[in-house]
Amino acid sequence: MLAASLSRALTPVEQASLDAWAAGSPAAREEIALTREIWLTTGLAANDPTVQRLRRSARQAAGLDRGSVQRDTRINRRSWVGGLGLAAAAIVAGVVAIDHPVSQTFVAPPHAASRVTLADGSHVTLSPGGRLTARLSRQARELSLAEGDAFFDVSHDSHRPFTVTTSGRTLTVLGTRFNVASGQKLTVSLVQGSLKVSQPNAPDILLRPGQRYVGAAAASGRAEAGDVASDAAWTQGRLVFADTSLAEAAERLSRTSGRHVMLTDPSLGALRLSGSVRITRIQDVQAALEATLPVKTRLSPEGGLIISRAAKPS
Repeated sequence: MLAASLSRALTPVEQASLDAWAAGSPAAREEIALTREIWLTTGLAANDPTVQRLRRSARQAAGLDRGSVQRDTRINRRSWVGGLGLAAAAIVAGVVAIDHPVSQTFVAPPHAASRVTLADGSHVTLSPGGRLTARLSRQARELSLAEGDAFFDVSHDSHRPFTVTTSGRTLTVLGTRFNVASGQKLTVSLVQGSLKVSQPNAPDILLRPGQRYVGAAAASGRAEAGDVASDAAWTQGRLVFADTSLAEAAERLSRTSGRHVMLTDPSLGALRLSGSVRITRIQDVQAALEATLPVKTRLSPEGGLIISRAAKPS
């Protein structure tokens, strides 16, 4: 069942059988995890001819191809799975010899967030116009967030550290969920797991779940407690403000809605805003701003949002 699960969805009966075996002992669960990890690793070089030949040999040894030789039916399940593990190990040996890191660049469309899945199974949500480059190898997972905000749901892999460089900082994780908000200051909000923030000429900062890292571009940052779930609400189409200046709110709206938000009077930036705003409909943003602040709004010909001071009643 384990071998079949690598190439197709199992039937309910087959899945129940595999689950029962996995529940039988820690060794079985470890064997399943290791075999799947090895098989997934080969995907990093799936198009290489050497790896393709090795994978065909492994599939034949496991009885997954029609042309495979019939095996002795008296072989027990553990020996059969062990054979698959050896075949998969041979594949990894091929990968070691041709270990070419895989680099991909992801760019979200200008007016919509984008969710991407990396080759290691990690998921990243990019804000509109966000740009992310991922370089994956057997030794490391190195990402660079050049533009926009991003929410990371990282697949655990203790053998391959996961790092994100952004705004002059390096974020190092093993298995975690966290939000990165760029702009005039960098805010990293840790939802789950552990996270280390490194910066040249500054001590490392370790974050615990429920903490944020906040730092201006040219200064060292600090850790503070915060509503980290609200920081990531943009991935669900909302922004949450808690006594936030209109200048910062406009910057966050620009990044997460994909619309340029402009203040016609810089003094408007000092106004404070609290509450939740839906960002999927620009009309909702306009209504919320005009209901809570002394401003009026209009759309530019390009679809941006222009905020000006409301006329005083005569």
